[in-house]
Amino acid sequence: MEADRNVAEALAARLAAWGVERLFGVPGGGSLHLIDAAARLAIPFVLARTETAAVLMAAATGEITGRPGAAVVGVGPGLASAANGMAHAALDRAPVALIADALDDAGRGRAAHQALDQPALMAPLTRGRVRLDGAGAVDEAVDAVMAAALAPPRGPVLIELPGAEASRPAR
Repeated sequence: MEADRNVAEALAARLAAWGVERLFGVPGGGSLHLIDAAARLAIPFVLARTETAAVLMAAATGEITGRPGAAVVGVGPGLASAANGMAHAALDRAPVALIADALDDAGRGRAAHQALDQPALMAPLTRGRVRLDGAGAVDEAVDAVMAAALAPPRGPVLIELPGAEASRPAR
């Protein structure tokens, strides 16, 4: 593991290692740190009009390349808006990593009014989930969930990246 990386940089590095070629999405919160870190690794960000469109583009990328597609969405309603795209990815067995902003465990902060049980909402549609909070080893956690996305039958996974954690040191 590279020294002095933050959580967003560690996630971007693992996405690059898994062959992610671009991020699609509607940015906000912690995703801005990820978009910046990915750009430094030559992974461009493609702005989508909606979260569903972002996941559909990521799914098409995964289906065409055989490598995971990746979409970035905001917390709560942003993630809920991605549900149709995630259903498509699940039904068509497309390897997709949906990277969503998340609130702290108590649902506090500026966006507390947007609190949803994101893991419960995505559970029927995903093959795995990880929350990157800086306390765990980012590389191993991301590798495990990306492996789940590519294991037969392929499908989407959820990576939660709380905005408050994105710039904290990674383990």
